[in-house]
This record gives sequence, structure tokens and C-alpha cells, in this order.
Amino acid sequence: MEYDDKNYIFVRSGLYLVLFVLLHYLFHWFPYPFISLFSGIDESVYQHMKIAFYTYLILTGIELILFRNKITEPKKFIYSHLFSIVLIPLITLVLFLMGAVVYDAERSKVVEIIYALTITYISGLSVSLIEQEFKELEFSKRFKVFLLIIAVIMVIEFTVFTFRGNPWHDVFLNPYES
Repeated sequence: MEYDDKNYIFVRSGLYLVLFVLLHYLFHWFPYPFISLFSGIDESVYQHMKIAFYTYLILTGIELILFRNKITEPKKFIYSHLFSIVLIPLITLVLFLMGAVVYDAERSKVVEIIYALTITYISGLSVSLIEQEFKELEFSKRFKVFLLIIAVIMVIEFTVFTFRGNPWHDVFLNPYES
């Protein structure tokens, strides 16, 4: 399959899902500190955002290797993918929370797993569609620097919060109520 094939984004999203599931459980299978850097260590939303980030980073690396001779503009490829790497945790969170909007009750484990897998696939597909639109753009130097800074900040935060625990922030907690 070719990188520019319109159907590739569906295959790519499936590969994203497989890699995500592998990273989700990798630390449970091999509980070493190094693996905890990019694998989920618990079921928190934040750890799932970390998994999404690193899954897309790994997928980008795989694509760079597989399609290195077919990528005509490597800088555009890298920066459009970097944009996606930074974006996918947010897209995943927003899509995952739709479950609580539609069905505001506890779901069975089977339904929860099917929902999570579906959302993960749709997240990969959504970001791939966005990436298709951005891959031909020439990002400004300022935006490239911004993307690099945000990506580095995300890596630092994912690393620190993996070893130190999640911060005291809870996105749904009102800090003015006890």
C-alpha cells in the first residue's frame, strides 16, 4: 500500500489501534521503569493521553522507515505528523468524553472495552484526516518551534507524572468546593 493511497488512513488507524493496545498493556506485561515512560501505568485518563501521544510518535517513526523513499518533502511530513502527535491526546479525550454525554451511567466492562477500542480507532482516523489536510502546508518557523516546544513539554510532563504521580489537578474538580 502506498503512503498517499486514500484508503491508507483506514489501515493506518487500525495500526494505530493495535499499537495503542500494545502500549496500553506493555507495562503490565513487563513492569520495568523504562517501559513505564511510554506505556500506561494505570487506567487514568492522563495515562491514556500519554499512550496516544507515544503511539502516534511510534507510528510516525514506522512510517518514516517504511515510506522513506516515497516521502517527497520530509520536513512537511515530519511537521504535519508532529502536529498530529501533539493533537491526538486532546482528540482522544474529547471523543472519549462523548460516551458520558450520550450514556451517563456506568457501562458493563464489555461495552466499555468496545467503546474504548472504537474511540481509539476513530481518534487515529480523525487525526489522520487532519494530517492529510496539513501535509501540504508549509508551516512557519515560529509554528515549527512552537510544535517542538509543546512536544518536549508533553514528554517532560508525561515522564514526571509517570514517576511522581498525577498532579493535584483534576479536570472535573471545582477547586473552590471541598
